Amino acid sequence: MRFNKKWKKVLQPDKGKYGIYKKAGIVLLLSIVMFSAVYVTDNHRQLAQDENGNRILERKGQGEGKKTEKIQMETGEWKEKIKVQISEKKYAKEEIGEQLSKAAEELPDQILGENKSLDEVRSDLNLIMEIPHTGISVSWELDNYEVMNSRGVLKQEKLTEEGTLVKLTAVLRYDEEKMSCEFYAHLFSTPLSKKEGVLKKISQEVEKADQEQREKDYLILPDQVDGRKLSWKPVKEMRAFGILLLGGVMIIFQFTAEKQKQKEQRKKEIRQMQFDYPQLINKFSLYIGAGMTVRRAWIQIVKEYDKEKHYLGERTVYEEMRYTMNELKNGRPESECYEAFGRRCESPVYRKFGMLLSQNLRKGTKGLTNLLQREAQEAFEERKNMAKKLGEEAGTKLMIPLFLMLAVVFVIVTVPAFLTIQI
Repeated sequence: MRFNKKWKKVLQPDKGKYGIYKKAGIVLLLSIVMFSAVYVTDNHRQLAQDENGNRILERKGQGEGKKTEKIQMETGEWKEKIKVQISEKKYAKEEIGEQLSKAAEELPDQILGENKSLDEVRSDLNLIMEIPHTGISVSWELDNYEVMNSRGVLKQEKLTEEGTLVKLTAVLRYDEEKMSCEFYAHLFSTPLSKKEGVLKKISQEVEKADQEQREKDYLILPDQVDGRKLSWKPVKEMRAFGILLLGGVMIIFQFTAEKQKQKEQRKKEIRQMQFDYPQLINKFSLYIGAGMTVRRAWIQIVKEYDKEKHYLGERTVYEEMRYTMNELKNGRPESECYEAFGRRCESPVYRKFGMLLSQNLRKGTKGLTNLLQREAQEAFEERKNMAKKLGEEAGTKLMIPLFLMLAVVFVIVTVPAFLTIQI
């Protein structure tokens, strides 16, 4: 338990003055650990040895291709890094015939595709060009290219239900050795459903009409096929619905974006009001201490804001105070105006301020100055804490691009290293 608490404290550094340095130290420590692991992996490998103590480089298996190794060669005088290309493993001469025969036996099963047997072929064959993991290449010859091509694709329009027998000749090659083998495949047309048969008949009639009417400027579509009456209409285009859907998505996105924008704007306004609160309380305290009534002090602060607005810019809390001042002039009860002001500001400190003014109107202004002074001191402390918190948040946000750059550096360093290991 002590161990867990200790490391939890290290991995979750304080958010105080030195928090960012602790985070940077953790990142640096992780970087050093990863660097050490990759460096040791890359630079402490040893070449394998055979039973005689000779350094060896392993080959890939048959059919897996060549590979390249980057190694360091040393002589008594100098060192040099060189690239060695290692060919795939090759069958011995006495093995080639055996491997070709084995491949020829397995080939009929490898070319079936979705068919169960060569005795009944109704879908395309997979006439492969190479036997997997052997390095043996295959070429094909057919005695009938009208019903199937050299890739094994069936020509359904040429096939019948009675079937067509096709001889397949496969020529297997490995280096200079080769072997021929023959297979017979019985090709059948794919059976059509009733609907597919009717559609095929209609297509044939349309194609026939097209050929017979080529001298005309237009094609007359048949009105019946096999006693079935036909009616022809343009296909309904549905792309207009895509525009409607896109418009709906854009509207939803616009409303969502606008709502989010309003939320962010309101958060900024509330934060701005919280920053203005200490100054506002301090002004009230001065005016009340000078003998002004709450109402008079309120109006005076709004007037000062109007004079300074052109260079201070619009401040939300003073705009709310202007609204409250207009309510006072229109005859609304003073205590209700102050309480409503606190609710509109949507901040606990302003609700407290409005209730404070409302209560002191009923009890009298005696002691209000002291209350406002204490509130001003607390507000300034709160403002300092808020400023400190915002500074820490800014520091945390700056860590995001730092981590992104660190990730890029790791990718640049580690990917080539791991690729080299795999090669």
